[in-house]
Amino acid sequence: MSSQQFIGRYFHSIDEKGRVAIPHVFRTLLGGENENRVVITQAATDTYTYLDLYPAAQWDSRVKRILDMELDGDDAADVREAWLANVVHPAQTVEPDKQGRVLVPQEHREFARLDKEVVWTGDGQRFRLWARAEYERYNRDKTTPDERNRIKRLKGVWL
Repeated sequence: MSSQQFIGRYFHSIDEKGRVAIPHVFRTLLGGENENRVVITQAATDTYTYLDLYPAAQWDSRVKRILDMELDGDDAADVREAWLANVVHPAQTVEPDKQGRVLVPQEHREFARLDKEVVWTGDGQRFRLWARAEYERYNRDKTTPDERNRIKRLKGVWL
């Protein structure tokens, strides 16, 4: 992937067939080694429900790195199996159509409770797809004064 990052938030609609346009600014980063392919999977968090999308090359390198990683502890095999079951197994490769839309698989739409209004957010090397109501809950939770103060723990970050 280029040195450019997925950033910003974009409000879109998902149609009755489950298609939604990837923001143009994100699509421009999906060429080259990604061959316009995107891997979509369920987010591995209990706090918020959304979908993670990775450029294909980024996904491939991330999976390889984690599978090659040495894990310590008696539960190392269980940790890897949990990651596989919750992140890799539900993952699917999708390709944008000529209008830049991807068909979000039904199981993913149900998992993230996607209906008409959705929000895309850029997270650097990946991006997320949220139901608008869930994104608004996340945004309310994460933009409080206490949360802004928490950012100060990141060395070199300005506010």
